[in-house]
Amino acid sequence: MAANNSPLILPVVTIQNTFPEVIHEVQEGLVPLDKFWVSCYKTSEPSVHAKVRAELDEVDRNLVNLTPIEGDVVVVKDANGDYTVACKPLGVPATRVVTPAQEYKDKERSNPIRPHRITAFDVSPDSSRFATGYLDGSVFLYPATATHSPSHSLIAQQVDITNSKTPSRPHLSSVSSLKFFPSSRVILSSGHDFSLTILPADLPDVPSRSGTRVAPVRTLRAHTRPISGTAIIGLGRNVISSSLDRTVKLWEVSSGDVISSLVSQSPITSMSIGDRMSTPPDGEESPVPVSGDGRELPETSSKVVFCSLENGSFEVFDLGFKKSIYQSPLPASSSPLTSINYSFSHNLLATGSASGIITLYDTRSLGTPLTSFSRLETVVEDLAFLQNGSAVGLAIATADGLPYVASVIPEGPAVSAELVGVDCDPVRRIRVRDNSGRKEIWSASDDGIVRRYVL
Repeated sequence: MAANNSPLILPVVTIQNTFPEVIHEVQEGLVPLDKFWVSCYKTSEPSVHAKVRAELDEVDRNLVNLTPIEGDVVVVKDANGDYTVACKPLGVPATRVVTPAQEYKDKERSNPIRPHRITAFDVSPDSSRFATGYLDGSVFLYPATATHSPSHSLIAQQVDITNSKTPSRPHLSSVSSLKFFPSSRVILSSGHDFSLTILPADLPDVPSRSGTRVAPVRTLRAHTRPISGTAIIGLGRNVISSSLDRTVKLWEVSSGDVISSLVSQSPITSMSIGDRMSTPPDGEESPVPVSGDGRELPETSSKVVFCSLENGSFEVFDLGFKKSIYQSPLPASSSPLTSINYSFSHNLLATGSASGIITLYDTRSLGTPLTSFSRLETVVEDLAFLQNGSAVGLAIATADGLPYVASVIPEGPAVSAELVGVDCDPVRRIRVRDNSGRKEIWSASDDGIVRRYVL
């Protein structure tokens, strides 16, 4: 990967959301043939719009032939049962299109006429439950159900969670962040009302439609503007928050006290925490001072916080030294950074901007980006690294409703998978989980639906 002043432009492959149903109906003999559409885009190049005919093979009645009848695309089912789309005019190689394994719908919240936009989302570490936050300050806890094997039908399993919710209303306005504690039984929430809360996340023995409303066991207040990000240290005695008030705050949960507050050069739009790099960006390798504050966990001093900023740059804070240790140069454009993700194990940092540019850095040399890329000029809402063997990818949520996975190591950047199923609704949050050796990507979007993909 080589850095370039101009971001690499990646292509976009979109496909009719109901293409699995089209293929299924043909395969089952319900209709003799049917069609679905495929469109491919690349900035500054003519788009390609195609129609593909699905028809049962005359000899092998278990085979559905996919023939383009308009537009230059190739749709193929590979040996693993995955479908790929290639488009020669735009130089799009065979790109996997991944349908959701599950779609979770609360009918009271995902009504197609007036859906409740999901503003915050998280999946528990053990993948047994998930939580959604909304504009009105409410948070709902739901149980997750087991997925089928990797060879499941392309048609998503529809999970009705209307009668399985545990409601709460911890905030006065929009929920900005949800994070499960390592136990999977407690949630840290934050909101635009400047507060953080600690919520119980136990699933009820008997699910019900209305659920028993739960109240926060602790509320933390000190920020003066909306909170933009949170993180949990260790088992959760200490937590971190960032805010548009330009501060990163370290808290003791039990007392609700602010242990320390660090000030950034610009409002903070998101944050990502991890272990300190082996070589600090500021070059100072002196021993980290031991905190004399008994409210602070010993492991807190080994953490760094990466913050994306409204002025388009990012800043790194060291929680051991209690100071800023790196500020990236201000970019030529004024586009704010909107998302950030740090992977200590891979020495990688990714940032996403309001103009759709994703930039990748080696944390051992933050001064020069490894590469940057974009697709369409749309807000990058969320980022999450994922590893599959020796390959490292990046799951990306975007405001255009076209989430995808980009490969970044050892080859990249390139689109390795399109995450289909969303119908133009912005995807606000994305999470990656390793469940029994399988990589899963969870997304939450403005249509009020939570989708679970299995790679």
